[in-house]
Amino acid sequence: MTGQDLGPLFVHPSTPQYLWLVGIAALIPAVVIAAIGLIRGRLPAALSVPGVILIPIFAYLIGGLVLLEESKSVAFCGSCHEPMAPLVASLGEDNGSLASIHWRSGAVSHVDACFQCHSGYGIWGTLDAKLAGFSHMIHTVTGRYEFPLRAKNFDISSCLGCHAESVPFRAQEAHHDPELQAQLLAGTIGCAGTCHPDAHPAQALMGANPGAAR
Repeated sequence: MTGQDLGPLFVHPSTPQYLWLVGIAALIPAVVIAAIGLIRGRLPAALSVPGVILIPIFAYLIGGLVLLEESKSVAFCGSCHEPMAPLVASLGEDNGSLASIHWRSGAVSHVDACFQCHSGYGIWGTLDAKLAGFSHMIHTVTGRYEFPLRAKNFDISSCLGCHAESVPFRAQEAHHDPELQAQLLAGTIGCAGTCHPDAHPAQALMGANPGAAR
């Protein structure tokens, strides 16, 4: 049963996408130039070169904004069938993995949970996640990926962005240990698989066709 079925209280409110405001504002000059060209049958000389340059640039800008937003969704991540579909499917299963615990408890958004946990913190975390996602797409298209899948240098900021200021996290004495803190921040150990369950179940990391893993 979905949130829509349960009533409006259980439907997450939409969040404003301020990047779209930038895209729309940038598109206005291109639309004006195109309208002038259509009405007059041709563009004035002063607008010809800017029109030829600006219209495709702004078209790519809008397309890029769409891609940036859609690439954050769980559905987008799961669309890479062989590598990622089992990971997305395992989120809703009671398998004891860290991802499943967060997903089933509502601790992460069901819209962009993958991006939320793999994007670190702040603008650089977002940039790193986008670059990593682009790399994943290249690997998927070329078939150059290996099983079991593994996260390289998982950013501890992905965990701290939500947990660092939470009362239960701060109440754990182990988190006060300077040596443990140094190891976590250095990336020599991680939360998942050390003190907490693995991020994803081992079977889901083997892809949709484990027998054909390469």
